[in-house]
Formats: sequence, C-alpha cells, structure tokens
Amino acid sequence: MQVQSKQASNRLRSDNRKYRIISICLLLFILLSALPTLKKMLSASPYTPPLYWGSILIATGFFLPRIHVPGRLSQKEVVKGYAITGAVIRLAILFIVGVLSKSLKGTPYDNSLYGVFYNALLIAPALFAREIIRAYGIGTAYRTLRHRSLAIAVITIIMILPEISLNKISAIKSAEGLLIFIVRDFLPTVSENILMSVLVYYGGAGAGVTYRGIQYAFTRTFPFLPELSWLLEGSISIVYPLLYSFFVHERSKEIQEERRSKDEKNAGFVAALVLSVTFAWFCVGVFTLYPAVVLTGSMEPVIYPGDVIIVKKMLEEEQIDALTKGDVITFQRLDYTVTHRIQDVLIDEAGNRSFVTKGDNNESEDQEAVLPNDIRGIVVRVIPKVGMPILIMRSQSEVPEGVIDHEEQIRE
Repeated sequence: MQVQSKQASNRLRSDNRKYRIISICLLLFILLSALPTLKKMLSASPYTPPLYWGSILIATGFFLPRIHVPGRLSQKEVVKGYAITGAVIRLAILFIVGVLSKSLKGTPYDNSLYGVFYNALLIAPALFAREIIRAYGIGTAYRTLRHRSLAIAVITIIMILPEISLNKISAIKSAEGLLIFIVRDFLPTVSENILMSVLVYYGGAGAGVTYRGIQYAFTRTFPFLPELSWLLEGSISIVYPLLYSFFVHERSKEIQEERRSKDEKNAGFVAALVLSVTFAWFCVGVFTLYPAVVLTGSMEPVIYPGDVIIVKKMLEEEQIDALTKGDVITFQRLDYTVTHRIQDVLIDEAGNRSFVTKGDNNESEDQEAVLPNDIRGIVVRVIPKVGMPILIMRSQSEVPEGVIDHEEQIRE
C-alpha cells in the first residue's frame, strides 16, 4: 500500500512538472510574438501569422495532454452565455453612445466576401491560440501551484504584452500623447484581459473566444461603427470590462456554492449593466445634468482651467425666468460654449429677457447680451482638476475666455 501510494505521488509530481513545462513553453510563444523582430517577421506576409498561430493550435489540439480550468461542465456553459451577453452589451453601449453623440462613421474594413474571409483568416487562428494558451496556463496554475492568484496574474500580464503596440509607444513625443496612449490603448487592454482571464478561468477557452469573437465579427462586418472621442471610448473600454469581470466572478462563485435565489443571482448582472449604461449616458449628456470641462481662467478663482463643471440643463421657460444676478450659466457663442456669471437681467417692454454676463476674472462685461435660446444650463457644481486630460489636449488651441470643451458634452 505504501509503495503504491508513493508511486502515485511520484507520478502526480511528474505530471505536474510536465504541465508546468508545457505551459511555460506555450506562454513563451506569446512572449515571442510581442518581440519587435518576430512581429516584423509575422507582418512580412499576410499568411505568416495564421501559420504561426495555426501551428500552435495543431500542437495543443493533437499532441499535448489536456488540462481543464476550474469551472465545472455545467458552469462553463453558463459562463459562455455570459460571454455572449457581455459582448453584445458592450457593443450596444458603444453604439448607443455613438448614436447619441452623432458619431457613427462608415467602417474602415473591407466588407466584401473576400474582405470578410481575409479578416477571419488573420484574426481567428491568433484568437483561438491565445485563449487556448491562456486556458492551459490557468488550468496548470490551478492544478499544480499553491499561489494560484499570483500565477494567473502573471499569465494575464503575459497575454497583455503582445497587444501593446510598440510603434505607438515609440511615437509618443509629449505628455499629451502619453495620456492618450494610456487611456485609449494601455488601460483598456489591461481591463479587457482581466475580463478574459476571468471568463477563461470559469468557462474555459471557449468563453474567451466567444467574447472576443463576437466583437471582432461584428466590427469587421457591420457597415457603420461608432467613432468616439479617445477619452469617452477609453473610459467605456476601461470601466465596462472591470464591472463585467466582477459580475462573472460573483455569479460563478454563486453557481459553485448554489446558495442564493435566482433573483439574487441576477442582481449583479443588472447592477453591472445599469452602471455601465448610466456612466456612458452621463458622459454624453443624456440626463438633465451633464459634465463639461473649463478650458480658460476667466472664472477664476471660482472655476479654474481643468475643472469639471456639472451643468443643469434649462428645459423649461420658467427655469430661464428664475435666473438671477450672480448665477453662473453656460451659453452658446458661435462654435463655443462659454461659462460666465450673470451681471444683470434685462427685460424689454414686451417682457422678453436677456442677460448681461461677465467672467469673474475679466475686466469688462461680455459684448453681447445672452438670449434665452443661447443658454445651455446653469452650473450647479464644480469638481476641481478632474478635466486636466482635456485641458492638456486643448493646450495648443486658441480659445476665447470662458470656453468649455463642447466636444465632451452633447448640446440639446
């Protein structure tokens, strides 16, 4: 009995060592694909990447021993469903924001039959190979290592590296360029890979392939795509995957524990969806309150450049009539939206109102009176310095005193 037990223990250690070696080798293929030299070789011919990733797929499918992620079979099917739902919700959020901000543009991709086939040839082998490698590494960490969370974090970092464009990094010449790269490229890549690791941990490689595959398929075949500002698209691409990762993690734990009722299980999903949609809608000005960034110092010391103001829309005539001397309002001047304080309220013989305005830091009043139709809203709150990224972006542009960034908010 003791001899058999010792033999079984030795066999287990041998198998674990074998899985660890295989996982390290597979992850090295991911790291190699991030090296500039290999990237250049892979881009030399459109058929080289499919051959590279296709070879890895053949090796993992036919020659390497199988290993499973922690999720049970029934749980994997549920998580694949979450992958489908998550991908659809993300696309829906981007398109809703695109429609509301009137920023839908024609697709840059070839939608012909040949173009669709060519894109699939380029994307599919790499997508399948990457997620199979991710699943193999996570399964190995779960089966053979004590510090599983740390190992999975390292695997996720390795999966991130090939997705970071070295060309974009080398092209950074200023703080502005660095900020755009971090918000638009780096943090969304990190956030999405965290979600992919969560999906693969509970649902296997199929869940990861499903989530990304739906998005790739849709964006490569749909004739119109949202073209959002880098800050808005980056914010959605950072926040949404993290929220959805939390939801999938919590739901998967609940499935394993089988404790809570169906309504309680769906609460996390509903919360994640509501938070994501609400965040996007607030940014584009769907609600009565919306944010805007002040670009100049005409309202110092109350409002400084880079401060975010929360503006309450003027939707009723009674709200316009209630404006008095001292209120800070935003109003339209040609192509600009200006934030200044009311100095006086003028009422003509017919009872029509107009408003004399002035920046607190300006020596003289504005030349033209503000008419009710020009008013966009009243400032109800100031959040210091939150809009510094926009200020940096606009630092090279000449703008009149008191202007706020009208591209980061939606006019009525």
